[in-house]
Amino acid sequence: MNTSFHESKIKYIFIPLLFTFFSSDLFGQDILWLHYFNRYKLSYKFSIDSDVGYRQYFDDNGGNRGQIRSGLRYDVSDRFYIRGGFMYVNGSRSNEEFRFYQDFVYNIPFNVFTLTQRVRFEEQFFENSKKKYRLRYNPSLKFSTFFGYCTLGCEPFFTLNDNNSKISSNRVYIGVTRRAYKNILITLQYINERSYSIPTEGYINESNMVRIKISHVIHPLKTGPLFKRNKV
Repeated sequence: MNTSFHESKIKYIFIPLLFTFFSSDLFGQDILWLHYFNRYKLSYKFSIDSDVGYRQYFDDNGGNRGQIRSGLRYDVSDRFYIRGGFMYVNGSRSNEEFRFYQDFVYNIPFNVFTLTQRVRFEEQFFENSKKKYRLRYNPSLKFSTFFGYCTLGCEPFFTLNDNNSKISSNRVYIGVTRRAYKNILITLQYINERSYSIPTEGYINESNMVRIKISHVIHPLKTGPLFKRNKV
């Protein structure tokens, strides 16, 4: 293993990320979002997907928001997987929340890019006993560039049990992903999010986020007989 090569590679990736962390004015951001994703492979079909996120707010009110989530993923095919799990949210800028979710993700590869479509159902339970049922639709395009993988996407949030607000918010984002190691990816992402009370009356709040995301895949050395490995 070439140690000097990996050291220079790590510096090349982390220097701009550190600059982002210490510069709250980058992109006119309101929020810095640090996000760690972990995928623990049980077999070639099953895995446990978990993540921990922290948001720091730089507006006049300040504050923070934390989240932790974990779920079981099943790869139906090379292009399609389903996932279900549980999420906990709390912080000075968010009410305590318990959330169940179900994901359906389908990838469509083309010559120069990949189209990913994700549909997520969420059941949100808050401390005041209020319940919210939500649908999130996230189409995105990923393509390779000389500086890494670039992703463009949007994500509207649909509130299913509120007649006054069908679209509660919408995200538009762009991100660049580079590989730090064989099983670790680092993404720098800019997100614009608008919240709506009634969509026809325009948005009531807008925020700009910079997210630093680390995606980590763990392959155990052994797999139990219940989850057979894919045959080569």
